[in-house]
Amino acid sequence: MQSVISLLLRAVSFSYGLLTLAYFISLALRDGAFLTRSSERAQNELAIARDKLWNLSKPPGRLRHAFFRLRNGLRLHYAISDSQNLPLTKPINLIIFLHGFPDSWAIWRPLMQAEGLEKHGVLIAVDLPGFGGSDNLSKYGSTEVLGAVTEFLIGMRNSYVGEQGCDGKVLVVGHDWGCTVLYRLAAEAPQLADRFILSNSFYPQHLHDTGARIMHSSSKMLAVYMRHPISSRSLLRKARNSMKPLLSQLYKSGYVFVFNLPLPLATFCGSMGNFWFLRLLHRFAAGSKRPLESSAAAEALANSLGPGVNDCNTYLDDKNLESYPDSVRKRAHGGAWSQMIRLYRDGVASEPWEKPLELLRDLHNLDGGRRSSSGEEFIEGGPKGKLKAKVTIVWGKQDLAVDLGLALEGIGDYLVKGSQVILLPRVGHWVPNEKEGRAVLAQVISWAAQGEAGDVGSIARSVYEEAEVMIQR
Repeated sequence: MQSVISLLLRAVSFSYGLLTLAYFISLALRDGAFLTRSSERAQNELAIARDKLWNLSKPPGRLRHAFFRLRNGLRLHYAISDSQNLPLTKPINLIIFLHGFPDSWAIWRPLMQAEGLEKHGVLIAVDLPGFGGSDNLSKYGSTEVLGAVTEFLIGMRNSYVGEQGCDGKVLVVGHDWGCTVLYRLAAEAPQLADRFILSNSFYPQHLHDTGARIMHSSSKMLAVYMRHPISSRSLLRKARNSMKPLLSQLYKSGYVFVFNLPLPLATFCGSMGNFWFLRLLHRFAAGSKRPLESSAAAEALANSLGPGVNDCNTYLDDKNLESYPDSVRKRAHGGAWSQMIRLYRDGVASEPWEKPLELLRDLHNLDGGRRSSSGEEFIEGGPKGKLKAKVTIVWGKQDLAVDLGLALEGIGDYLVKGSQVILLPRVGHWVPNEKEGRAVLAQVISWAAQGEAGDVGSIARSVYEEAEVMIQR
């Protein structure tokens, strides 16, 4: 029976993905994406934008490029603040940023160079595996992705904490998939950071529990209604209302079903019509109803596509002839789409994380005094998967990709003392990309870096009056 149900679910998933892809194609046709060729000017602007973000020999503003080599030999690209000439405040903190889909380290560039943030310490934005300038993974499951990110975070701590001058806190900031990854680390490797600052994505365990609870209660109400349809008509309405968050998310997640179609179809979605789907996402990220101006469109596309062919022929400097990995060179023409969508295909959100012995040893060896836990993980009770580190969630309420109720209702049960949830009414999914969202993130990071003095809700409202504190533990 279970095999029949599984086969049926696969058929429904495939059909929904195919219908959604057909819908995307119709929109691209309406926009004339298949008939419009990229002009020479657009190609030049994209090349300039890529050079600005990805040329290893040119510092991107007040940042510089670097690589971190994992134990398996793969390399992750990151950008780090060049703070040698800045008057840093004391204590000096280590602040690390993780992006989401379909972005790269570059989505954090405006925030990293925001006035006042640089002085708090060393700022680092890393490209997730398969994104930007980072190596591909053979599989993008929990063990592989969480392991790579954890190894990177430990490497950065070893390089910049303590003897290297960072005597303050370790803060990690994540958006979208970066948020999902950090949620899991806050539950399964909380010693990595003193605070996790998260934006607009699900915590997988909470999503599973909430979805199961909604399905259970709705099915019970429907069962009673089927037995007594006349006397229990109100239950049908209640069941429908109960299912609204799941149905809303099913509608918003149509693209996820497309990404899980057979790979040729899923890849076509990203490449069709001169990257039409990416350009659509960039419009949403910019809060624009119209196509972006050419220079803005080029920079957004460069953020997603990663290094171009010319960028792959650049080096960090004359003494250090390190360049981009071979896997990045191979995807320089068409971008990293086929790798990026594997986060949706390979189970990174849901699979158990099997930590190798070396990683367990590294986590064990982390300075216990830096552990951010409030001690609640040693207390019985609370839901399965309760977080073990302090988190601050900054949430744009106008999110087109994630249902707020499904993501945040009941999330307080999973948070430890010292955690908060802050809602931003006019901000959408791409909080780091929007002026108001970026301003709040900068204030929250500064608050955490300076010892967490004062009420973080009031601090957020100092730059965004409508900010709402939903949860404060």
